[in-house]
Amino acid sequence: MPEADGPDLHASRLRTEIRDLIRSTRRDRNISQAELGSMLGSNRFLIIRIEKGERDVTLDEARSLDQALDLDKLADLVAQLHEATGDTGNQRDHVVRELLQTPALESVTIVVADDLNVFGILFDKDAEAMRLDAREIRVVFPTFERERVLFGGSPLWGFWEQQIKRLAALQAWRSGHAGAFQVYESDEVTCSIVTADTRTGTQTAFWPSVPVVGPRGAMRIEGSRLPVVTAADTETIGRLRAHVEHLLAGREHLRTNEALCRFDNNSPDATFTRYFAQGIDEEEDVAENEGLAVSLVLATARCPRKHYGVGRRVVVYKRPSSRHDRGMVSLFSNPVDDSDIDAARAKRLGLARERGRSTRGALAATLDTDTFLSPAGGVIPDLAFQISAARELAMFGLVVEPERLREVKLPSELRLVRKPDKNGLRRAAIAPKLFILELEPAGSTTELDVLFDAGDSEVVGIEDIAESDQLNGFLAAARTNGFLIDLLERLGVARR
Repeated sequence: MPEADGPDLHASRLRTEIRDLIRSTRRDRNISQAELGSMLGSNRFLIIRIEKGERDVTLDEARSLDQALDLDKLADLVAQLHEATGDTGNQRDHVVRELLQTPALESVTIVVADDLNVFGILFDKDAEAMRLDAREIRVVFPTFERERVLFGGSPLWGFWEQQIKRLAALQAWRSGHAGAFQVYESDEVTCSIVTADTRTGTQTAFWPSVPVVGPRGAMRIEGSRLPVVTAADTETIGRLRAHVEHLLAGREHLRTNEALCRFDNNSPDATFTRYFAQGIDEEEDVAENEGLAVSLVLATARCPRKHYGVGRRVVVYKRPSSRHDRGMVSLFSNPVDDSDIDAARAKRLGLARERGRSTRGALAATLDTDTFLSPAGGVIPDLAFQISAARELAMFGLVVEPERLREVKLPSELRLVRKPDKNGLRRAAIAPKLFILELEPAGSTTELDVLFDAGDSEVVGIEDIAESDQLNGFLAAARTNGFLIDLLERLGVARR
């Protein structure tokens, strides 16, 4: 009589069945890896790793995949795998989601020290609704210097910056409740902590940050599969609460002050007017001749493409978490804020500047910036736009010197681009500056690899853009104007 399968063999067979089921069903449904990743609020690299067997599917992901692929057995298979491997359901994401689904939450504090997707935990992008309705939400990230102390480098800086950017947009969406949702940074973060308070008690979870070496040799901090310690006893809660208050002692919450500018008397340059405070100001209050100063990056790279060979192509991406442009083809873009203008001033004056995030109110920041810009007629320097653009690329793991970004002058029709109204409310226009970045092919990991690894990016040619019905506002306007196709032809971009 043959022996029964041991637990290791049973788990191996379940893993094979799970990934084969995902791959075959995705192909039968004619869904790309990028599309399926976007359905899960991630990108194609999550699906690639799952289908290659590089990571297990979590139970939450299995439920989402069942829905996306119209299946009814994937979650059950994953539950069987967890039972076979001794997974007791105490992994990070499962525990945090369960904790934040506690009824009648009063306040929530999240201290981040790894790759926890705070935005995804707080906000349901498909339902466009908060997943929790607490009176107070506080999120704490490490400072840049603290990250270097924790990990000997900055492997998570770009990811955290992207999280903070998305949380700032979420604060704007929750305007009217902005005082109850604050983001902080601290130079004494040691581990990740979540506390959830109700009128009748408090629950907590905490776990360490464990660096691992990624497939390309880069350091990664992946905490999704780590077991988490949970506690509801008063002694543990008291210690964690005291630690959190120590982290925040004397700390002002972070603010996102985005530069507004206007065009006067047909001037080719926009002049600074004030800062728009995300989460406080309303877009419909922005003047008709004002726009948010935004850096746009048109990244190009020589690369192969199936059926079409090697050629120069444009790197675009679809914003899986954007509330307004989700799923639309976009360039890399970032608003210019007060930290970018401060960095430009420091660089111009040869001053050392610590890499920190802004905590100033919009009025104080406006008066300070006006003092700096007034001698130049109020024009925001190109360097501030370049620094903003470099900051956006860093959110995707690509570190570039701002001076590598080469400006392309926009026609007057594109200096102020209107956005479509949202729910009957007028949205602020953007006042963009466009920069070209030629990605470098050298090294074992090219710059294009970096962008592909970090986001839902793809390379396209002229015809793809000419035919697309999924362009975001700026690209659609630039194509209609004729500027975009002409620029791509001058850059030598391939047809496909």
